[in-house]
Amino acid sequence: MEIMTEKIRKIAKEALLNNKVQMVIGWEKGDFSFESTPVFITEVEKVDSLIFDNYCVNNLSKYLIEQTKKYEKIGIFLKGCDSLGFNQLLRDNRIERDKVYVWGIPCSGMLDSKNKKYTKCENCLHPNPVVYDELIGEVINNIGNPEERFKEVKILENMSADERYEFWSNEFSRCIRCNACRNICPACSCVKCIFDNDDINVLGKANIETETSFFHLTRAYHVAGNCVDCGECARVCPAHIRLDLLNRKIIKDLNETYGEWEAGMDSTTPSPLVSYTLEDKDNFAIKKEVNNEKNFKK
Repeated sequence: MEIMTEKIRKIAKEALLNNKVQMVIGWEKGDFSFESTPVFITEVEKVDSLIFDNYCVNNLSKYLIEQTKKYEKIGIFLKGCDSLGFNQLLRDNRIERDKVYVWGIPCSGMLDSKNKKYTKCENCLHPNPVVYDELIGEVINNIGNPEERFKEVKILENMSADERYEFWSNEFSRCIRCNACRNICPACSCVKCIFDNDDINVLGKANIETETSFFHLTRAYHVAGNCVDCGECARVCPAHIRLDLLNRKIIKDLNETYGEWEAGMDSTTPSPLVSYTLEDKDNFAIKKEVNNEKNFKK
């Protein structure tokens, strides 16, 4: 990790000195040894604060929405899951590709405060960035097991309807409506969120089951087909709500209904929920046989 840190500092310094970019977005060491936080650097003198270690878990892609409005070009370091979010932002026309220079960093997984690998990293299918202008470091060949990805989802599916209702009621009951899940999500990037629109007053802030459930279910369906499964929503949640499990359930259903689909693999292919082909599966539709003898009048 020390070698990687030296590399990114050197690269960032050269990019700023040559005016290749006017800002570099990366990570710096936080207040604790297990904490590495996002940093925004515009001065060469501050480049030495950049770091890359086992705690650089934050997905940096969402910060580009605001920062690309301020600078002609920004350089950013992206891990595999970050790059999926970057592509999603491009597909949603929230950022412009020519305003960003991407340094891709292969990642073997990040650790939490107890030095345990994050759940979201245990079966990562994309340890290598899927998009970049320059790749830093060696490609990682070991990827997660796709079957293990939905292991917990299958446990939920085997529950009865009442058991599932109890499970999610308990999860959502801990929500404090801080919006951290929405703010970090690269697939949740509307110019103005419906929940912030006072004109329509779609939802209040009352801490009651119906409103909290409505918030989470609305958000889940909003990002359906666009969720890149980066797991940031669950990681930043102060109440430890398993939002990643809810999103993975929807991803699994999409794959089974429309065929294999993974958001963020490129910046142009539309989600199966907003596209249609004659080859689309229609096994979700209820087909009724028509009795021609009853409906045909001689």
